[in-house]
Amino acid sequence: MMNKKFWIRWVSIALICAAYYAIVLYFDLVFALNFTETMSQGGEFTPSQCTWFVKELVQNHADSALASIIGFAVCVPLILLIFKKVK
Repeated sequence: MMNKKFWIRWVSIALICAAYYAIVLYFDLVFALNFTETMSQGGEFTPSQCTWFVKELVQNHADSALASIIGFAVCVPLILLIFKKVK
């Protein structure tokens, strides 16, 4: 039989995972939208504009990767803490 602690544990873990994926999805969407916006501008670009576009895209991608790494590093200990506290 599934008891109250079972539900507390797994609902807490599900909330942590949902928050993690929401944050990662947000940064991925920002990257995708900026990339699409940059590509849709079309036309002739100066070298300085191209450099600026690339720097913006690299920064957005770095933000997305950083959110993934930090989010994972935070979520795993939280999940382990839940398993430890809710026995």
